[in-house]
Amino acid sequence: MSLLQIFKENLTLYGMSTYLILGNFGNLFNIIIFCQRSHRNNSCSLYLLVASIMNIFIINFGVLPTIYSLYYINPEIYSIIYCKLRLYFLHSTLMISRSMIVLACIDRFAVCSTSKRIHSFCKPKIAISLIILMSIAWPMIASHILVLLTIKSGRCGVYGNYSLIYSIYSVFFAGFLSPTLMIIFGFLTIRSLHHIHSRVQSNMIRISQIHKKDYYLVVMLLIEVIVYFISTIPYPIHTLYMTVTRDIIKSSLRIQIESFITFLVNSFLIYINSAATFYIYISTSCAYRRQCRQLIIDCWMKIRKSLVDRSANKRRRSHARRQQTTSV
Repeated sequence: MSLLQIFKENLTLYGMSTYLILGNFGNLFNIIIFCQRSHRNNSCSLYLLVASIMNIFIINFGVLPTIYSLYYINPEIYSIIYCKLRLYFLHSTLMISRSMIVLACIDRFAVCSTSKRIHSFCKPKIAISLIILMSIAWPMIASHILVLLTIKSGRCGVYGNYSLIYSIYSVFFAGFLSPTLMIIFGFLTIRSLHHIHSRVQSNMIRISQIHKKDYYLVVMLLIEVIVYFISTIPYPIHTLYMTVTRDIIKSSLRIQIESFITFLVNSFLIYINSAATFYIYISTSCAYRRQCRQLIIDCWMKIRKSLVDRSANKRRRSHARRQQTTSV
């Protein structure tokens, strides 16, 4: 067994197991936070809530089969139905999650805008409509995977002319359109914040356009965009490279290196953003940390109250039984 293969197995066993555990915990925590009453009327929180829900599906449908294949035969190499459905579902949820981040970036730009027309974009009703639209559109757009994906030489993938089409599709949507929109609206948001800050400094007046919660959501989102860019951009680039070089005769060493890079790009890096959102939020926002701390305290108080009530009920029942025994 080559050194690269050993390294790949260790990354799968330990690294991706960490994704699975921390990612599920973190996204569940995000869902609980964003479902609170204070967030339900915030359009950006709705986008991040849906992204967190999608991330749970992404992590489990993406990471679990990869870890499973370390010890057992991967169903992808013999079941065409599983091969098609897994990638279709994984791709659809990934694109919905990415779309939520793009919409959240646009939303933060709108909330920082001085234009009433642009500012009207950040309404919960509009957010719900766009969430429903994206949740319907991406499964429809990704339906080509169900038709054209196949198994060849014991590998579930894209082959022939479709591999080039799929590479262009991946490069455009995942590698160009999503990060470009994130960067553009992230930059516009930063510029708007700087403009508002300048007005505060120069006029010595209080600008109440941006609520504190809106501000920390901007910071959280911008850091998430950076992590997304780092973890996702290699995927479409590598997909295009593999398509362009598919007919080239390669040495065994080059094949091993490309196989390892394929694993890093397709099965390791791509899940970082889905698993890390909670840890990005909690490390970049004091307000989010306060909310998490308050949630833990509230849960502990409820558990403690439940235990006290249970103990009190037990004492009352015990006292009642003793009184019945005495009266008899």
